[in-house]
Amino acid sequence: MPAVAVVSIREKAVRAGAFGLLVVGTVALSACIINGRDGPIQDDPAAFSWNAPISAPATVFVRNTNGSVEVRPSTDGNVRVTTDVKWHRGDPKTDLKFETKNGADGITICALWDGGQCSAAHYKSTADGVTKNLLNHGTDATVTFTVYVPTGVKVDVFTVNGSIGIAATAPVKAQTINGSIKVATSVGPVDGETVNGSVDVRMTTLAGDGPVRAHTITGTAAAYLPEKFDGSVEITSAIGGISSDFPGTTAKDGDKKFTAVLGTGSRTIDIATVTGSAELHKLKADGTVAAP
Repeated sequence: MPAVAVVSIREKAVRAGAFGLLVVGTVALSACIINGRDGPIQDDPAAFSWNAPISAPATVFVRNTNGSVEVRPSTDGNVRVTTDVKWHRGDPKTDLKFETKNGADGITICALWDGGQCSAAHYKSTADGVTKNLLNHGTDATVTFTVYVPTGVKVDVFTVNGSIGIAATAPVKAQTINGSIKVATSVGPVDGETVNGSVDVRMTTLAGDGPVRAHTITGTAAAYLPEKFDGSVEITSAIGGISSDFPGTTAKDGDKKFTAVLGTGSRTIDIATVTGSAELHKLKADGTVAAP
């Protein structure tokens, strides 16, 4: 797999032109991988499993490159990780490894293709960059993470090619490039960002003063917030509609950007897309959508 470092997706693609470059790169990479497939798909549904105790206010960081990440609530005080690995080429037992690291902020869990660096802030998926993949060496493995996280523990997930689905009880950060994001947590805020796919972030309560973000380039960006909150709201769509269920935040027909201040405006609410709708909705305490 190509080397990937964790940086802001917005730095890579904040406008449609940048997105176009990413699409070209993604298509080229996908073609390379497909052309290099040597046989039928193989599957190891229990390639890696691991668990360790962790408690609030720590964070579980998950770093992946090729594959989806699912996060669910744990039934005890341990973080539990399992992975399902699928591949056509190479041998994941030698070309792919999993690494965990304990740090001051929590636990980091990484998938590494033939080397790389496991780090929450400086994750690199491989040591050799794109050369090895372009020459069709190594493995084309796809890794699907399933992670169970204890109550009150924050979640921070990054992948490149894959969707992210999170059910949590604490603040969440989720980033991918090619895939959708769906987050539901009892305690926000949530920061969700992708390039190609929709973003749906839902939180029944808000803690602290951190921002709520739902960003994409192509797809719907939607945030569901408690019926009462304080925030400075900005809703933007270059090609698509914008809407809000909250009084005082109603946009005019044809508007591409809307700003409003609710209450003290102490928190930033940023919902943005280029090609799709941008939406702000009310969420009841039981997690159901409230009437506008």
